[in-house]
Amino acid sequence: MRKEWCTDEIEYLKEYVGFQKISSIAKKLDRSFESVLVKMNRLGLANTKSQTGLVTLGELSKILQVDRNTIKWWMKKHHLPFIQKVTRKSKSFYFIDPCQFWKWAEIHKEKITFSNIPYQALPPEPAWVKEERIKEKENQLCKKRTYKCWTTKEDQRLIQLRQEGLTYAEIGRRMNRSVNSIIRRYERVMREVEV
Repeated sequence: MRKEWCTDEIEYLKEYVGFQKISSIAKKLDRSFESVLVKMNRLGLANTKSQTGLVTLGELSKILQVDRNTIKWWMKKHHLPFIQKVTRKSKSFYFIDPCQFWKWAEIHKEKITFSNIPYQALPPEPAWVKEERIKEKENQLCKKRTYKCWTTKEDQRLIQLRQEGLTYAEIGRRMNRSVNSIIRRYERVMREVEV
C-alpha cells in the first residue's frame, strides 16, 4: 500500500539531496529507492547539480581554460574550498562555490590567467578581476602555464607545422606552449607513428 509523504520527510529530502546517497535517504525515511526517485522528480529535484548554485570541477576547468587536474591540485595543495556531493545512486562530484573561488583567487592571483576568463563567466565577478585582466593585457604578463593536455588536433597541427619547416620555438609561439613541451610531444608522437 502506498505511503503518503509528510512535510518533515519532504523537508528532509530537500535538505539532503546531493549531500547523501539516495539509498541512504531512502533508508532513513524507510522508503524504497524508487519511491524517493519519484518524489525527487515530482519536486523538481532530479538534477541535483543544477540545484546547488555551485559549479562542478569540470565546469570551472572549462571557464578557467585549465585542465581538471590543475583544479584538483589547487584543491589538494593550495586549499581551494570545495564540497564533495553524491548525486543519484553513487556518482560523486566536486562542487566549488563561485564566491569562495573568487576569495581564493584573490589570494592566489599568480595561478590564474584572468584574461582567459570571459567577462562574468563565473558570477558574481569581483571588480578586481577586471583590473587583473587589464594588467595582464597591458603588461603582456605571461603567468606560469599549468599543464594542458594535448588533443589529437594539436598533435596533427604539430606534425603539420614541423613538416612545413618551422622551428620548435616558432611552433611553441603559435600553439601557446613551451619549447620543451613542443619537443617532447613531437618526439612522443613520432615514436607512436613508428610503432
